[in-house]
Formats: sequence, structure tokens, C-alpha cells
Amino acid sequence: MGIKVATPAETADINAAPESNKLGLVHDADTADASLTPEEVQEEADYRAMRRDLPGVKGASAAGIIAISVAKTPGKNEFFRTHKTFNPIVSLVVADIGMDKCWLTATPEMEKALAAIEIKMAPHVLYLTVTESGAVRIVPVRCPDDDMGQNLWNSTKEHGLIRGRNEWVRLYTDTKNQSYKVYPAPKDRFSEPVWPELKHAKIFRLAFRDKGHCIDSYQHPLFMKWAGRRADDKK
Repeated sequence: MGIKVATPAETADINAAPESNKLGLVHDADTADASLTPEEVQEEADYRAMRRDLPGVKGASAAGIIAISVAKTPGKNEFFRTHKTFNPIVSLVVADIGMDKCWLTATPEMEKALAAIEIKMAPHVLYLTVTESGAVRIVPVRCPDDDMGQNLWNSTKEHGLIRGRNEWVRLYTDTKNQSYKVYPAPKDRFSEPVWPELKHAKIFRLAFRDKGHCIDSYQHPLFMKWAGRRADDKK
């Protein structure tokens, strides 16, 4: 069965246009903060280097380390909210690691190296979500192709995530129509979400680099696997 492509009516605006349809816009661009520690400066540099929209981040200073995962959806049958300003666009590649499907990013140099061995990365919008139980996840949504086409799974998921900026909702699958549907929580069922007090660059690092999901060298295990290289091979 081929991929069903959303029609203009099916991809109509819900609360706001999807971030994937406005690649030149960003909500967290800001000037550099002179008070950053050397570690935070490096995190900011890494984050800016990998973004596909505009450079720059801002946010509250780090207040402890928390677990942040990258997942297909905010959670199975869980109500969630979506952060209103975290929406960077970065290149990602999807890989099966063990029993899990993982999203990996890469430094600009390694993105070129991956392309040279026919591993293609694609731009994704990252949405930060928190569930009713407090689980914090980044949910990637693939951006439209060059002809602005986007399959229904991606477009309907993105609209559900955007709706979650203003109300508690959950996503469920409509297999027959190859799409996601949105179920809103009863009014005032949940209180306002509590977000981690972390800079956007720190969130990005916790979700990718700290989990080994940033391809940043020719020695990264996945690059070596895809390139057919051995551990003692040199660049």
C-alpha cells in the first residue's frame, strides 16, 4: 500500500501553522548569554551547528539533570502538553538499535560523511512534550519534502502536537485512514504542565549526545557499521 499524501483540506491550520511548513521561523533565537559556563557554551555551539532553521537559543538555567527521551509519540494513550517555544529543525536519521527505533542527529561534518556513504538524513521539527505522569519526551516530525508533500501520519501528528500547546490532549491511531486523531481531555482535568528548567541546548544534549545518538566522529559505532569499517580502520 502506498503512502497516503495529505490533501490541502486535510492539512488545514489547527491553532497555528505547523513548524515544518515555516522553515524560516524560530521562537527561541536570542543573543549569546555572557554568563554561560564553558560547558554551556559548548552545548550552545553544538546545538546551533546542527539546527536547520535559525541559530540561537534561550531559556532558564539548568536545574538538575533529568531523563529526556526521543520517541515517535508523547506516550501511548497518555494525555500530554507541548512546549510552546521548543521547536528546532534538525537533520535526523532513523535506525534500529537492538529492539528500539532511534532517531540520531549528526554534526555538519558527519552529515556530509553519511551522505557520502548513501545514508541520507532528513529535516525534522522537534517538539518537546510532557505527559500527565511527568514523562518528558522529544517527538520528531519529518518536514515536508521539496514539493511540500507530507504524509498523513506526519501531518496529523504535528497538528495534534500543536494543539497540545494550549490544552491537554492525547493521540490515537486511525489505522483505516493512516493518520492520527486527537482526543482532548475534559476541561480543567489537569493543571498546567511543569517544564524542566533547562536551556534548550541542554535539553537537546540530554536527548541526543548523552545517549550516544549524535554521530560526531568516524569512530561512531553506527557510522562504522554503515560504512563497513572495522575498529582498527583509520579515516
